Amino acid sequence: MAKIKEIFVSMRNVTPASWVRLIMLIASVIGVAVRLFGADFSAENEEIAKDAAALIVLAVSSAAAYWKNNSFTEAAQAADAILSALKRNK
Repeated sequence: MAKIKEIFVSMRNVTPASWVRLIMLIASVIGVAVRLFGADFSAENEEIAKDAAALIVLAVSSAAAYWKNNSFTEAAQAADAILSALKRNK
């Protein structure tokens, strides 16, 4: 139970940008999954363009989510604080 509480405490300190990247990644994965399983929400018949657009959005959001340091754990947030302090003292 203490571990779960620790997780929720560290989640409060996650930056809004990290949450946005996570939400964009989840949304793009869901969008690609919907496209792959054949759901069509429009009357257009440009399947290749739609699939390519969905894959591009997935690739970009995945790259952004993994490129940036999201620091979801308390240990990662502490390491970020130390790194920031070291950069200021340079």
